[in-house]
Amino acid sequence: MTEPITARQLTILQVVAKHPDVARDHLVKAGATDADLAYLERQDLIRERAIGRYRVTHMGQEVLKRSL
Repeated sequence: MTEPITARQLTILQVVAKHPDVARDHLVKAGATDADLAYLERQDLIRERAIGRYRVTHMGQEVLKRSL
């Protein structure tokens, strides 16, 4: 069973969706923790494309649609 997504993780997911290839450093400065990013990657909601750059996956897009 998966854990529910927190409000902070949903916000991070929204930022990554709005700004594809956003840098990890930018997300950390905005309040993301390593645990948040690891959770989103583990659940296949975001993927690290280039080193330190994230994009939303198809599953992440579906989560965003359902969260509206």
